[in-house]
Amino acid sequence: MSATVLTPQEVQQVFTTNPSAVYIDVRTVAEFANGHPRGKVVNIPILFRHPTTNDTYPNASFLEVVQSLYAKEAALILGCAKGARAQQAAEQLLQAGYTNVCVMPESYEGWRAQQLPTLRAWVQ
Repeated sequence: MSATVLTPQEVQQVFTTNPSAVYIDVRTVAEFANGHPRGKVVNIPILFRHPTTNDTYPNASFLEVVQSLYAKEAALILGCAKGARAQQAAEQLLQAGYTNVCVMPESYEGWRAQQLPTLRAWVQ
């Protein structure tokens, strides 16, 4: 089984037609705070970035966090900056038995390129 591929426009449509659908932004917390799609969006990073070395390491709790929040049949849409991390996250969820997993390969960059609504976290 593989994840359903959605364009940014299709994700925007899902936000209006399926209020229970959730977009899981798997980018780092800093990337998410810098901007993300507007809608029912949560940030569950698949990787963490070391603040001084910029090295990345996996979020060992990614699957556990998703499982604590969403049922196996929940409508989940995964996105990141350019698509690779979203695909990696989708594979983990599918292997764990999730059945309604979508991925937006164009991810946040594609969302912005289409000039769809975004939010930016307030930063002091």
